[in-house]
Amino acid sequence: MQRVTTIGVCLAALAFAGCTSGHAEPRHGRDTLVVAVRKEPISLNPLLLEGTDAYTYGPLLYSYLTRYDENGRVVGDLVREVPTLANGGVSSDGKRLTFALRRGVRWQDGAPVTARDVVFSYEAVMNPANNVPERYGYDLVASIRAPDPYTVVVTLKRAFSPIIGFFFGGDSNYPILPAHLLAGARSLNAVGFNASPIGSGPYRFDRWDRGDRISLTANAAYYAGQPKIEHLVLPFIQVDSTTINELDTGEIDAAFLVDASRIAELRAIAHHRVVVTPVPYFYALAFNLRDPLLSNRTMRESLALAIDRQGLTEKVTHGVYDADTAMRGLFTWAFDSHTKATRYDPALAETLLARDGWIPGSDGIRAKNGRRLRLELSFPAGSGITTRFATAIAAAEHSIGVDMTLHQYARQQYIETGGPFLGGHYQVSLYDYQATVDPDVSWLLACDQRAPHGFNVAGYCSPRVDALLRRAAASFDRATRVAAYHTVQAQLAADLPYDFLCQISEVDVIPDNVGGFVRPLLAPFGSAASWHWE
Repeated sequence: MQRVTTIGVCLAALAFAGCTSGHAEPRHGRDTLVVAVRKEPISLNPLLLEGTDAYTYGPLLYSYLTRYDENGRVVGDLVREVPTLANGGVSSDGKRLTFALRRGVRWQDGAPVTARDVVFSYEAVMNPANNVPERYGYDLVASIRAPDPYTVVVTLKRAFSPIIGFFFGGDSNYPILPAHLLAGARSLNAVGFNASPIGSGPYRFDRWDRGDRISLTANAAYYAGQPKIEHLVLPFIQVDSTTINELDTGEIDAAFLVDASRIAELRAIAHHRVVVTPVPYFYALAFNLRDPLLSNRTMRESLALAIDRQGLTEKVTHGVYDADTAMRGLFTWAFDSHTKATRYDPALAETLLARDGWIPGSDGIRAKNGRRLRLELSFPAGSGITTRFATAIAAAEHSIGVDMTLHQYARQQYIETGGPFLGGHYQVSLYDYQATVDPDVSWLLACDQRAPHGFNVAGYCSPRVDALLRRAAASFDRATRVAAYHTVQAQLAADLPYDFLCQISEVDVIPDNVGGFVRPLLAPFGSAASWHWE
């Protein structure tokens, strides 16, 4: 347990972990770990999942072609060796990739995992009958073939270096699915597999108690060795106060992706450590550039100038999130620390609005040609941090004469195809974006990714940025890519389609006597096969 007298030592060490003393014997026995997750998934078929749900159940139940290690390097999962130019797995023109699969990997029903499964999984992603959240990266595949049971050859329409992480890899929502069980289905949206899956990952599906929890059992035949913790139990707990209480009483052992604003309470839980990890997630405001008010850059700049990012982030997240590295949450290893966000200057915001003809009325709200300056800020429910950010931002805008109202939606409603966010039915949006370890940002910025055809929800289109993104993605040279992405960041700061608020850090709470936990790059369950009670 972290004591008051040791707080300074812990923070000074910059270990991002709560100090602990002593150990507690697990309440559920040493063969079980109970880990709270925020919400119940809609399916256990990862092709139908997005975000944290995909990064929870994918690594536990299934295997990928490649994954990331704790240092952000691409390493093999189902492939023996990651394809590169040097080893011949990537052709000299960057358009052909050859994946050599491990032999001896089996599905949990005993069938072998082969190249046929990879081809089928790709076809399932691209099948328009399947409700997959996105096809970015996969849509660049010109052809895929399996010349033998353990070789997959992928030909691309153009060179695209991020494909190594995207194509059933660490940056993808999608692992490999069993062709022998699913190939006969016209659509995977409602097959029985989705509620009782068979994978090839470190854990086997045991049972799903609807509305309560999912239980998993260690896969004795897992190719990398049977996990040491026999049972994983994942109860659905959305309310953070409940999570904290049950960590305190021992009803649950661990919790991931906990609300950063509760950091002090989490660090006070006995026999646990708090692991805080900056991840490629970020909060940003998206300005709908199709809206007549927001197509005006002066309006966007004024709105951005009114927000005290540092003060807001410090107050709401107690310093866990970082306002200075918001773009690092998007550009990861290609982040340019010299590209600064719009500074906090409400006086300048008011000056710009006045120059543009927006004059304060008797109630302080500005008007122009008889029209009040009223905007709506939309955001998804489910996170206390998001709600507090939205409330504070609306107050900041009100202080410069903008009547900003709030519209909160159920998260699934907000992000569904054709909904407020992806359908472009908003003026200003606040969202907690999940990016990828590879800094390819075409999914957010490219002209051909404008919603509803992609995740470019602002509707931003810059020919210069498009050319830079293509140049970066076509290169397998990191220095070339970094230089291009630095220029993109400068152009983003100039154009301001998005206002980047802060980089998100993941907050995980685990027992101090559980070893093998690896700081997550995208999701904490990626190291589950190595967890063990000490």
